[in-house]
Amino acid sequence: MRRKNRVAGYFGFAAAALCLTVPSAFAADAAREPLPPGNAAPTLRLPPRDASGAFETPNRDLHGERAFWNVRIALNAAAIGCRGPRASHLVADYNQLLVRHAGLVRSSEAQVIASLARNTGGNGIAARDKLSTRLFNYFAQPPAQSGFCGEAADVASELSSGTSEHARHRAAAWLTQLDQPFVDFYQDYDRYQIALVAWKALASGPVARDGDGRPTRLANGQ
Repeated sequence: MRRKNRVAGYFGFAAAALCLTVPSAFAADAAREPLPPGNAAPTLRLPPRDASGAFETPNRDLHGERAFWNVRIALNAAAIGCRGPRASHLVADYNQLLVRHAGLVRSSEAQVIASLARNTGGNGIAARDKLSTRLFNYFAQPPAQSGFCGEAADVASELSSGTSEHARHRAAAWLTQLDQPFVDFYQDYDRYQIALVAWKALASGPVARDGDGRPTRLANGQ
């Protein structure tokens, strides 16, 4: 089950916008300025892309307990922020998984702290808090919430039963599932940026040149 939509931006900028071909999703009315998907800010900065063109999110290439830690933060953000008919079940499932997988929760957090301590030279606690805040804000991005909340409810339901070993094994797949609504939103926003560049080029009017060859922009209809 996959949906799209919601955002809080703190990443680098995607540059795809030199193409002036208007994507079909935005081409219905050339006279109307394209709007950002999901009521996102028009100045949103997208994450950078890797060599393959995929967006670099904080949930890529994680496995085992490290992936589980991100999954837990994602579900925490969902339990706090998601609304709708499945919200109460999501909260109950999240609370259940904290009890059922208490050992895995502790060991995954300890692994993150130890890794950050090695990388920062500190005790890892402050770095963990900073990373936790960054991840929580990522999963709370408004334009992707409708899709994210549905995926979070599915993952929380599955996690509330089963063994911790199963949870450790499935964590990477769950994390990809939880990340997809944000990737989908970024792709929609990238198409919006391309459409906006094309719309501005069309709306700016024809260009004429004066006797010295300098461009002189004429108003539409002149």
